[in-house]
Amino acid sequence: MDVITWFVPPNALPDPRRNTRHRGIAKSLLTISLVVSLMYLGVAFVRGTMPFAEHVMFAAGILTPVLGALLIRVTGDISLGLVVTNIGGILVIAVWAFLTGGITSIALPGFLANIALLSTFGNPAILLVMGAILGAALLFLYTATMQSWLPISMIPNTEMPGLMLTSMLGSVGIVVLAGFVVARDRAQVKTMLRTAQRAAEQSSRAKTVFLTSISNEFRTPLITILELAERLRAEPANSLTKEQLANIGHITNAGRHLLGLVTQVLDMSRIEAGELKLNMEPIHTDQLIPPCLSLVALAAEKKSVSLVDDCSTASDWIVWADRAMVKQSLLNLLSNAVKFNREGGSVTISCQRAGTAYLRISVTDTGIGIASDWKNELFEPFSRLGAEAGNFQSAGLSLAISKQLIDRMRGRIGYESTVGIGSTFWIELPLAESSALRA
Repeated sequence: MDVITWFVPPNALPDPRRNTRHRGIAKSLLTISLVVSLMYLGVAFVRGTMPFAEHVMFAAGILTPVLGALLIRVTGDISLGLVVTNIGGILVIAVWAFLTGGITSIALPGFLANIALLSTFGNPAILLVMGAILGAALLFLYTATMQSWLPISMIPNTEMPGLMLTSMLGSVGIVVLAGFVVARDRAQVKTMLRTAQRAAEQSSRAKTVFLTSISNEFRTPLITILELAERLRAEPANSLTKEQLANIGHITNAGRHLLGLVTQVLDMSRIEAGELKLNMEPIHTDQLIPPCLSLVALAAEKKSVSLVDDCSTASDWIVWADRAMVKQSLLNLLSNAVKFNREGGSVTISCQRAGTAYLRISVTDTGIGIASDWKNELFEPFSRLGAEAGNFQSAGLSLAISKQLIDRMRGRIGYESTVGIGSTFWIELPLAESSALRA
């Protein structure tokens, strides 16, 4: 194990991204320590002999970055290690400057190392706090210089030019080397992320192709089974018992349900693959809502759920949308409102303006409602919102499909719900001018 790897927290070693990040920070801190060590040798060479206090200051400057790297290794917290290192560095340089000339001290270029460390913070709040501490240290040194609070400088005037040059060169070296290390390691992390993104995209495309292919393969035999079952039940020459007819009915119902699931998976795959093309046009709401209501009327009747069309009094609304996509989205919302409703409940569809540029079409039910725990998963594919605990048959795709379709039309979708009282799902579509329809 090399020195840099030793400074990486053990729990970060298996994660390539975290490993690279920790190695970059460790390299930066150890580089600062190395450059300060070289500065120490250079100053010692120029001066020949130094007071004990200067040896202590250099030792503190060398050890502070190393201790920061050790703190990161122990805690695994990069921000904590950098904050402590930065504060320690500011304190060391401020004391050193106080002892060697205040605001005109040769130690001041050492603050460049702290500036290099500041650049590694990804947290704006921490960056501002560290910058404020650095500014306060400079302001203190200026005040101490102007008020003559400083002791006699340990640096003779005759040695000042050479030591200032050494200090400046060392500080520039710290900034350049530390910045180079951080920039290179960040570039490596970005390369790893791009590689992972390409792999994820390839996997997603492969999944989409597979789902599309398998869905199409399922549809043909399913349709055949349904047709044969219908033909068998309708054939007058067959003397089937009531039990046999009931079994055929079960086969038909199960087959239709499975066919609906396969169709939803196929639709989702086509959406993700970008195969569904938009055909945007101005459409009257009375060309959208009544046809969708008629399609769910039978299911609502079987469950004794009443359908209320409050949009019928506002048939002059015109939206800009893809006719097939918006119908499918509305039908999904209406079907869910009936499916998850209570016996004898109601479903109300209403229209109202949303701002100046959108029409909101709302579907309100008196069903079981949706718990707030499901908020983040509501429009995710294959999320059944706890329906697996009840008697509801659902693949958890209808809301995900609706969101994808509405988003593609540059619309909006959302919901409000109270458990035990019901839910309101709404879609917002861009309004079109009536003149556009005449054109």
